[in-house]
Amino acid sequence: MKPAIPDRRPAPPARRAESGATFIELMLAVLIISTTLVASTTSMSTSAAVYHYFADGKHEALMLAQEIHEAALLLPWEAGAEAKFGDNVYDLYDLDGKTYCPPRSAEYDLIISNMSWSQVVSVKTVDLANPDVEVDPATFTGPTLVKLSVTIKEGETEVDTLSWWLSQSTQGA
Repeated sequence: MKPAIPDRRPAPPARRAESGATFIELMLAVLIISTTLVASTTSMSTSAAVYHYFADGKHEALMLAQEIHEAALLLPWEAGAEAKFGDNVYDLYDLDGKTYCPPRSAEYDLIISNMSWSQVVSVKTVDLANPDVEVDPATFTGPTLVKLSVTIKEGETEVDTLSWWLSQSTQGA
């Protein structure tokens, strides 16, 4: 006869009576998913609102006006040998009365993101002692300033007008 050999295999673990998640586990999963969904939706709507602010209105007008201002700073005060900012713009004073539609960058490139916008430029010489008075620089003997104004329009609607005071000491050219 053979002696009895004890079974050395471990006993199987007790099976859980039910399989699946508990109520607490389900509620925790719902909380995580809903928080993620609300946060991402809020983030997208905030991004859209901020984009709209920067893409339209006064901020965009400022950026377009600054392009003309930068171009004006690069222009000489007296006519040079060749046009510096498109046809017939040889010096700072040649910008007076120009309209750029579509708008132009400081390097005279088209700004295609704003095709329906325009930049209307005004260059006036004024009396330094009384900046509200426009003077003729050829005949006026007192100190002067140049007022560069750029009106930005979206279609026919004027969005904003921005102005800068220039003197020959502020010019880079």
